Amino acid sequence: MDPFTIVLLAMLGFAVLLVAGIGRRRLPGADRPPLLPRLVAGAALLGAAITALVAIVAIVLTFVGDRVTLSVPVVAATETVPIDLRASTEASVVSGATQQTSLHLAVSGLDTFTLVLVALQSALTAAVVITVLIMIAKLARQSISHTPFASKLSPLFLVSGGAVAIGAMAAQFAGLLAGVRAHEQLYFLRDGAIEGVANTPPTWMIEVWPIGVGLVLIVIARLMRGGERLQRDTAGLV
Repeated sequence: MDPFTIVLLAMLGFAVLLVAGIGRRRLPGADRPPLLPRLVAGAALLGAAITALVAIVAIVLTFVGDRVTLSVPVVAATETVPIDLRASTEASVVSGATQQTSLHLAVSGLDTFTLVLVALQSALTAAVVITVLIMIAKLARQSISHTPFASKLSPLFLVSGGAVAIGAMAAQFAGLLAGVRAHEQLYFLRDGAIEGVANTPPTWMIEVWPIGVGLVLIVIARLMRGGERLQRDTAGLV
């Protein structure tokens, strides 16, 4: 499972927990606020700290370790076995097409620029995850406040939306470029090694869902701004 999918699932999970606890405000005479939003906020902040630590370790190991792990695009080939060695000689491939996929490989000996791209992908991914988790923690805390729109949540949603839309796409491009360069260093033939055979670079398989998620967060930021304005205008009326 790629990091962006993990981030999305985490966001959905925290949102479900938050919705389950929303509306359960502190009652008159109650000593403590509801537990669930506080657990969500604490888990989000803990996740942000762990993400930062893991990212730092991954970036350091990228340059000082003897190997790195990354997704390398490859073209799946049909297995070829001599017919006289096969257990069954009745079945045969009539036609087919090659399909590109990605393998999660541990690779050593990559050049410095490829290592920089791997480290950049880790840093950008961690920045996106941390930004989103901080937004979730802040939203969870505000959900149990008597003035939920008083702390300017809209800029936080706006920053998170930009981080997901721009940062996640930038991390994806860094990872794709690193994978293409790793493919070249692992599988490309030397010029003239085999007469009539040319190296074919893999195609870029781009996912655009981070842009959609980022735009949704930006729209929510606009709604939050309206709630903040309404809360200011109605302050003291009740």
